Amino acid sequence: MSDDRATVLAGPIFFYEQENFMKENISSPELTLNIWSNDACRGYVIMAMQDCGFTHKDISRVVNQLYGVFDLYTLNEAEQKYYNGDY
Repeated sequence: MSDDRATVLAGPIFFYEQENFMKENISSPELTLNIWSNDACRGYVIMAMQDCGFTHKDISRVVNQLYGVFDLYTLNEAEQKYYNGDY
């Protein structure tokens, strides 16, 4: 057998495993929420801060702080902070 054949056989296995991984994990609401909502939130914060003229350094500080805040507070706590704030 040539090396080409082994590579060709490995391709479908990889895609099969990747497809099954996505099917199993996308069905988990918590995983999907953390991947998409947190990253989308970071993106919105970056865009808003850029629009307001914040420096790259300040944006980086805020985005890095978000990683900790996401781990420390629940979605409900963050939502209540927004609703009860004067922003």
